[in-house]
Amino acid sequence: MSKPLRVFHQLHIAHGALFRAADRHMRASEGITTAHQVVLFTLTIEDGLRASEVAKRAGHSKSRLTALVDTLEAKKLLKRRVSETDGRVHTLHITQAGRDLIDRHKARTKELNEQMLAPFSTAERDVVAAFLKHVRNLGEKS
Repeated sequence: MSKPLRVFHQLHIAHGALFRAADRHMRASEGITTAHQVVLFTLTIEDGLRASEVAKRAGHSKSRLTALVDTLEAKKLLKRRVSETDGRVHTLHITQAGRDLIDRHKARTKELNEQMLAPFSTAERDVVAAFLKHVRNLGEKS
């Protein structure tokens, strides 16, 4: 009889290992972490979002986002602006330097995805994709 698969524990361990490796690479090459990169990536999809919306889409708390934005702004990778419609609200705008950083790392991200999926057949990749979608959907229901 095989031992039961501890999915939650294994996902937690895998998540930590993956992001530690990615953070080492991002710190060495750009001086930021993957959390910073997610903020920039969010703004490449839709620039000029309210800070609260960036936090939501990037999966960060508002207080965590503030620290990330402070660093990105100091590195001139994004700019904060007071909203034209509500002076109490800040919108975030990616700079050309931020876009250039994301462009540099798109190929690396694709390469890492391929390395993770390399041992799996097309059918197995479909199962992995379905599993990850299922996990994501569980998180959205909470």
